[in-house]
Amino acid sequence: VWFVGNHGQIPRHLSAFVCSRLTPFPSLSLSQEGSTIISKEDIVSLLLLGTSLSEVASVLRISRPTLYKLMREYNIRRTKFSNISDEELDATISEVKAEHPHVGEVMLNRHLRARNIIVQRRRLRDSIKCLDRAGVESRRTTTIQRQVYTVPFPNYIWHIDGNHKLIRWKLVVHGAMDGYSRKLMFLQCSSNNRADTVMELFSTAISENGRPCHIRTDKGGETVMIWEDMREHRDENSVLTGSSVHNQRIERFNRDLNRNCHDVFAPVFYELESLEALDVKNESDLFCLHYVYIPRINQTLNEFKAAFNNHSISSERNRTPVQLFTLDRHLVLLNHPEAANEERTVDSTIAHADHLFFQLNQQDMQELVGTVNPLEHDGNKGKTLYNRVQEFIISYYLIITV
Repeated sequence: VWFVGNHGQIPRHLSAFVCSRLTPFPSLSLSQEGSTIISKEDIVSLLLLGTSLSEVASVLRISRPTLYKLMREYNIRRTKFSNISDEELDATISEVKAEHPHVGEVMLNRHLRARNIIVQRRRLRDSIKCLDRAGVESRRTTTIQRQVYTVPFPNYIWHIDGNHKLIRWKLVVHGAMDGYSRKLMFLQCSSNNRADTVMELFSTAISENGRPCHIRTDKGGETVMIWEDMREHRDENSVLTGSSVHNQRIERFNRDLNRNCHDVFAPVFYELESLEALDVKNESDLFCLHYVYIPRINQTLNEFKAAFNNHSISSERNRTPVQLFTLDRHLVLLNHPEAANEERTVDSTIAHADHLFFQLNQQDMQELVGTVNPLEHDGNKGKTLYNRVQEFIISYYLIITV
């Protein structure tokens, strides 16, 4: 364990971050002599955010030579780029593109970083041009007109919305985004649009990230429990509702979500309907669809969320949402001192159960779980697994009728 005094200079905007209770590095503490105790975990946790060595040294309040010495003592090795061959890189990119066919260079780079793969931009671009030349040309012709949107600090406001592009198949994706950092607080597909479902996601996000000062939603009934919870723990002005056009952060994100969720799974569902294997009015068919595809959709959403939270934002000096949310938490203390003691729990326990259109008894459900793994790679985008579940349900009906 190292003890470091007042070596190195720290930027004024980071000083409160180190000293405040909002620091995400709880192992950083003071010895009896007043020196800072820096553990290996402190350094590794900062490096995992993708920050530069200069910024790591500033946050820890040490000089860069001292940081280098600590890294040698702790045997912390940091190579700038991964040792991966062109063939392995092409194979990994092909795997990501198979699950997320509409991602571009920036998001693809973040998918790789989520897998701890860091490569030069030149190598990434060469691989993309080789594997997806048509996609490169199409994205080049669709530039986005940016607008300025400012929020004073992390957790100042969360934007919450539901995406109903898959509602034909009784599927809804609920998401929340921090207005300052663009970090996704939750993103999940459910089989219903009930208020307790969204409240459960919200309370889990609070336990992981702290409670926001405000929320912005539309006037949909699925967020009424969140309104009540926020008004109880904050005040009446903590809830902002209105037209979706004012919910800018999450509404803009829905464009990317549609390309990476709806445009991936909707063609599969329509194909099942065209083959007369799926009837949206048949409860057992919906059960089979939900059993197979809700876990697959959520796996895709989790991968997309990890990539999005680690993508660089050009207007924020190429910092990522995770970096902005973590490293700028000191701004909460500076701008909103009363929020320093952040609540990370909710008072009430949310009783939540997904709405099932067709139910099996516990024994048969356990047998189905042991028979069909919805996340298994069947080489047919889950359609083979869907047929196997249908066969299981048919045999279940036959047993009941006999």
